[in-house]
Amino acid sequence: MLGRSKNLVIQVIDFFYFPFLHKFIPVQTFRYAACGGGNALFNLVMFYIGNNFIFTDELIHCGPFTMTHYIAAFVFALLFSFPLGFILNKYVVFQQSHLKGRIQLFRYAMITLFSIVANYGLLHFFAGYLGLWATPSQALTTVILSITSYFAQMYFSFRTKKTNISTN
Repeated sequence: MLGRSKNLVIQVIDFFYFPFLHKFIPVQTFRYAACGGGNALFNLVMFYIGNNFIFTDELIHCGPFTMTHYIAAFVFALLFSFPLGFILNKYVVFQQSHLKGRIQLFRYAMITLFSIVANYGLLHFFAGYLGLWATPSQALTTVILSITSYFAQMYFSFRTKKTNISTN
């Protein structure tokens, strides 16, 4: 099942890659942008649903924790987008990684944890301090963190062994 789904996703993404962009950007970068963009859009939709329909009170109480409705919506969206993002990165974008899956997951989680902290701070800055609407604030935060995340995933979470080429 996973193999067929993976191949279908790759075929759909590559359909748009080869006719237009193969001379400008590497296929891995395009696949990352497509998967990341799709997952970011999915995350934003889940954030919107959580922010506008599920967490309607200004403050949300969850056990001993109290958070604003937009932070609760962020956590809600992350519950869906984290596993989807890992699966897409592992099986579609960074297939050549030599690292074991559990190492990839741990490293992916570490980068995601950094992104969560940065997302929390940026979302509070944009929505809480500057007073911007929560959904556009989350969208802007996503763009900023996507750029840094790409390099972290490529060189840390899903890195590949360098090929030694000797010249004779």
